[in-house]
Amino acid sequence: MFQIAILAFSLSTDAFAASVAKGVRFPNMSWLRSAGIALGFGTLEALAPLIGYLLGKQFAGIIEGYDHWLAFIVLGGLGLRMIWRSFHPEAVVASQTTPTWAAVLATALGTSIDATAVGLTLALFGDNIPLTLFVIGIVTFVLTLIGLRIGGLIGERTGRWAELAGGLGLIVIGSNILVSHLTA
Repeated sequence: MFQIAILAFSLSTDAFAASVAKGVRFPNMSWLRSAGIALGFGTLEALAPLIGYLLGKQFAGIIEGYDHWLAFIVLGGLGLRMIWRSFHPEAVVASQTTPTWAAVLATALGTSIDATAVGLTLALFGDNIPLTLFVIGIVTFVLTLIGLRIGGLIGERTGRWAELAGGLGLIVIGSNILVSHLTA
């Protein structure tokens, strides 16, 4: 369960960083609008690894001999990308000037791409996929709601630190998978 929580937090940091930026830009957003945005982010963040999981199940037998290396490379690469983005926020595509639903959907899809790749590794090592997807969705919902509501108070710097922590979390999970298989 601890690994699921770390995974959920790591995947949710993109959504948190994006929601902090939205919260900074739109500090007077209503609770209902914030909850709707958070629900959209949580739903997409939970569905993205499911798509990756289903794709990964199709290829699990083919890559069985080196799946631990694949998980390490995918999670490590995503983690490094998140860390890089935390230090280069100007490289992240800026959000729309108004929080339209189309802009929210585009942002949520963008932050869920990493989760699709992680879903590939869930097909190889996942124990309880429904629980994992549920936790990812709930954690993303909560962090997005928090980010939207307090974004104006805490500023964009905190979102970058959350993304850095999420990247480190993915690297730790990938390293743990690799070490577990190499020492078994």
